[in-house]
Amino acid sequence: MSRRRSVRRPRRVQVQFWKRGEPAAYVGYTTNISMTGMFVATNSPVAQGTRVRVEVMDRDRGFMVEGVVAHARRVQGDLARVLGHSGMGVRFLSVEDLVRELIPAAHDTARQTEEIPQPPPQPVEEPAGPPPPASPLQAPPLEAAPPRPPGPQGPAAGTPGYFNVHFKGTEEFLEVFRRDIVQGGLFVSTIQPARLMETVTVELHLPTAEADSVLLRARVVQRFPPDTGDPVPGPNLLSGMGLELLDLPVILERLQPLADRLMG
Repeated sequence: MSRRRSVRRPRRVQVQFWKRGEPAAYVGYTTNISMTGMFVATNSPVAQGTRVRVEVMDRDRGFMVEGVVAHARRVQGDLARVLGHSGMGVRFLSVEDLVRELIPAAHDTARQTEEIPQPPPQPVEEPAGPPPPASPLQAPPLEAAPPRPPGPQGPAAGTPGYFNVHFKGTEEFLEVFRRDIVQGGLFVSTIQPARLMETVTVELHLPTAEADSVLLRARVVQRFPPDTGDPVPGPNLLSGMGLELLDLPVILERLQPLADRLMG
């Protein structure tokens, strides 16, 4: 079957996905999405050709879709800062694909019955123009990909280059700490992301009353502006910026005891 090409649009939305026959869900987030597929950044990519069910977990625009993994890559440790996070391109299955799986024999019989000879197609002159856009399942550029955002936050009013990060609870803090901070990264959701390579200050408001907030210095390595920049204007589902944490040993020295206490 030929694969229709469509425009990839940068979208960062939390997802969870399941492999066929397995009850446990895996987590990730989209980096781009189109009408025919998406790229899912995840530490648990599955093999090419695997059938998956993906739930897009946006509160107002969420949906569930069946798909097949078109390609996958697994990046270990510090290489993620250079090569981008592990992930996989997922091709959406159409209703026709799903019906063919459900009743393949009936589908083939119906095709044979309904086929009517047609006159040969007339040549159609195609207008000159630019080549079609890249496939939506092409892996994103080789640059540092940010981890998922911890929750609603934004810059302190009137303070350029200063951002606050709040956590909804201890579980969210521990998830972000284990997956993102220990790897030297953090994502901050904001409608006013700083410029690429700019050094910013982030204040982490920890989820326990006895713990003081922690100030971090970080460098902007990826930026998601609030406007997608598409020909048809529309808001980015999740604008913000991916940060590379500076002075990581000092940050871990401060946060690791808290994480150990909360996990205990």
